[in-house]
Amino acid sequence: MKTTILLCIMISLVYTSMIMAGDQGFVRDGTKRSITLPALVVSLKEGAGMDTTSRYCRICHSLDYITTQQKFPKAKWQAVVTKMVKTYGAPISEENAKIIADYISTYYGIGG
Repeated sequence: MKTTILLCIMISLVYTSMIMAGDQGFVRDGTKRSITLPALVVSLKEGAGMDTTSRYCRICHSLDYITTQQKFPKAKWQAVVTKMVKTYGAPISEENAKIIADYISTYYGIGG
């Protein structure tokens, strides 16, 4: 009984792999397979600090992480930027961290 179930699972995995390998969404490159995803175009709102925010934040993540967040107060955004620097090692100086927190809280938060 167990052998039959295992055999069925293995056969279905093999067929699934074969179907996926033949899918037109995959591009074959030697033994590697890849897909091409559409480019995400996220623009930040124009304003003081936009360039600094865009330059440093996109090093680690997409800018939609900024544009889709809740509208936090400035103190929360300062804490988030501090966490990015201290916990995750984002290469942001104190001066630029302040610019980024000010920008995000002004344009994507609830200000002060």
